[in-house]
Amino acid sequence: MPNLVNQILYEELENDLKNSGSFLFLGFDKLTVQQDGSLRNKLREAGVTYRVVKNRLAAKALKDVLHIDIGKTLTGKCGMVSAPEARAIEAAKVIREAMRLIRKDVPVRVLGGVVEGEAIVGAAAETIADMPDRNTVNAQVASALIGPARMLASVLAAVPASIARAIQAKIDKEQGGGDS
Repeated sequence: MPNLVNQILYEELENDLKNSGSFLFLGFDKLTVQQDGSLRNKLREAGVTYRVVKNRLAAKALKDVLHIDIGKTLTGKCGMVSAPEARAIEAAKVIREAMRLIRKDVPVRVLGGVVEGEAIVGAAAETIADMPDRNTVNAQVASALIGPARMLASVLAAVPASIARAIQAKIDKEQGGGDS
């Protein structure tokens, strides 16, 4: 019977990995039922799903489906947050904020994640909440591209304007100088 249960859980994990764009793996040791319910509600409001996973099955599914090996990272009690696209960053921010409200020993920590197909583990996993989301990165790239173009347009517009002012000054000088 346990093998059948593991097989069903493994197939569900495979489906999640194939159908979601990003993931977080959470470690939780001293999470109370009330804290767990609150965290689940906040994650649901953020549009992501959370569930407890077996470490061995999660590591195997990640390796088989996404060819990513983070098995050694998954220790203790683990949960998986699956999110569309890069929403795992938003989920990491929700988790960080929820843990701030508890203000005790942080019972939930980010062990690792997969964002845009890139595995993030170890100390870097704790910085997932600090990463900019896709829209922010797009705005930064657009700003970087527009900045030099805007300066070039200003310089190119300044040349004819300067010539026009110089010609106008010459005309004003000749008209003013001829009347005296």
